[in-house]
Amino acid sequence: MTAAPRLRSWFLRNLLEAADRELGTGALAGLASRAPARVRPHLSLDRLRTTAALDAVPLDEGEDALLAIDQGLGDGTGRLLERLAREMFARQLVQAAAAVRVGDLFGTVARLRVPLEHPFVDTELTFELERSESGFTLIVGVPGRPRATRLLRHVAVGAILAAERFAREAQAEPLRIHGEAFADRARIEAHFRRTSDAPPAFEPTPTSIRRSSGAGRPAQTSLSDEVARILDPSLLGRTRAEQQPGPTPKRISSSEMEAVKPPPQSDAALGPPVPVSQRHPTVPPPPVTGPPAPERVSPVPTSNATKKTHSDPVDPRGATLPAFRRAPSKPPKR
Repeated sequence: MTAAPRLRSWFLRNLLEAADRELGTGALAGLASRAPARVRPHLSLDRLRTTAALDAVPLDEGEDALLAIDQGLGDGTGRLLERLAREMFARQLVQAAAAVRVGDLFGTVARLRVPLEHPFVDTELTFELERSESGFTLIVGVPGRPRATRLLRHVAVGAILAAERFAREAQAEPLRIHGEAFADRARIEAHFRRTSDAPPAFEPTPTSIRRSSGAGRPAQTSLSDEVARILDPSLLGRTRAEQQPGPTPKRISSSEMEAVKPPPQSDAALGPPVPVSQRHPTVPPPPVTGPPAPERVSPVPTSNATKKTHSDPVDPRGATLPAFRRAPSKPPKR
């Protein structure tokens, strides 16, 4: 037989002590007089202070006591429970400083899971904490108990406010909390970070890069051709021959190409001939091995009609060749 779910008595005592510090003793005295008779013992602070650490009340009576506190001391919207829970968890964080992660609100809220679950006996709570772009999302609930889930949502909001007091992140915006309950699951969204400040989403690197051209891409064969090539060995040589590239065209260097000859020009385009005396040699004359040539006198230029009686041989390139002295021939002996 499954045991009935219960709620720890010290949890109700801590909430009433926080209400006593905030609202005064007179407010608690009026609350006990207006509450139903079956929940009055659970709203007496003097009686709760005498209970042991392991004492517990049925969860149904604990829910009625929490509703009486919210409606009798507050406006019934759950805001009073959130303030009381904030003060209660703040005192616990002061006593257990190791649970606080300075500058990490998400991590500090994650460490408050045990304090949230500890007051509930013989029941399993839902606690799902996930990061979001602007903060985090917390889902809590008591399976099969919608009323306890609504009350637990306000208690969890108070725990988040207490954690924000000690673990506020640097350069964070004011904390904004939105919550709603649906059946036995309550969703709480905490926003304290700008969307632009959130870390960028992970984008996997593409495994393949699309090429702009088809150059260098191997020839693709169909599946049927590949199977036929494997089954018929005679097709292996033909397939390899088809895959071999053709002969590479031979490149002709500039030295092997025939030089381009300029078109011939007429003598009229070259102008009148230059006198021999005014021509400048372009190459040095060859050395003379024989006796030195006699001094040569430059001939006087004559008109075109007058013929030259004697002149030295002229190199077609414009240089005057030296005259060679002919040795006298000896008469033959008789």
